Amino acid sequence: MSGSGKSQATKSRWKSPDKFFPIAIDNFFENPEAIVKYGKSLRFQSTGRHPGTRTQPLWNKDQELHNAIIMKALSCYYDLDYISIEWESSNMEFTEIPRYAKDKNDVRNKGWIHQDVDVLGKDDVAGVIYLTPDIDPDSGTSLWTLKSDAKIIINAEEEGSASGQGEEYVKQYLIQRENLVEKFRFQNFFNRMIMYDTNEFHGANSYWNDDDKDPRLTLVFFIGGIRSSGDYPLKRVKSGEFENIINERTAK
Repeated sequence: MSGSGKSQATKSRWKSPDKFFPIAIDNFFENPEAIVKYGKSLRFQSTGRHPGTRTQPLWNKDQELHNAIIMKALSCYYDLDYISIEWESSNMEFTEIPRYAKDKNDVRNKGWIHQDVDVLGKDDVAGVIYLTPDIDPDSGTSLWTLKSDAKIIINAEEEGSASGQGEEYVKQYLIQRENLVEKFRFQNFFNRMIMYDTNEFHGANSYWNDDDKDPRLTLVFFIGGIRSSGDYPLKRVKSGEFENIINERTAK
């Protein structure tokens, strides 16, 4: 990991989630084994920026399959029988990431904590579908928030350096971690889908698996430029209409 290109950032610089709340849906696919078989039939290769290997975008292989999974995911937030929805961009890839150390708690097995919006700059919501049967549940994903006085090293290239997993990665990870507070933890269960706002700080809790021949398989996706006939889910929950009633009834 290079020591250049890093920047100190205070909490005020980073946006808080404002469109989507985090969710988890178990048994997301009706036939997950078929999805795993399909994913493993594709070619995986290193991107040079992300840890492990990834396939080409799914839309490049099967546009209809790509769109069906995206719509299925969005249906978790929107009732598509009543809400019309469209989006400007979406991407979906299978990923495989092996363990980098035999010790489950070794920092080298942990994913860089970051915001997707800092990398891509245009996505609204991100998702991960866990596709490794019987993997250690602790190899899921956590969401984090900055401490009030945080001065944090943020660099989009740091996540990619996880493929090297050297001493510098460990050093910078611990600095990053010191400025963050874990606020939500998703366990890794086969066929669980999670989604969260791209303004969320997040990272894989572990790439460790007691079976070194079976790396952590996921299907990751990003959706940007979402427009619908309804409001964003998080804004709907925080509607002033509800808050006005709550405040009025509790002020007595």
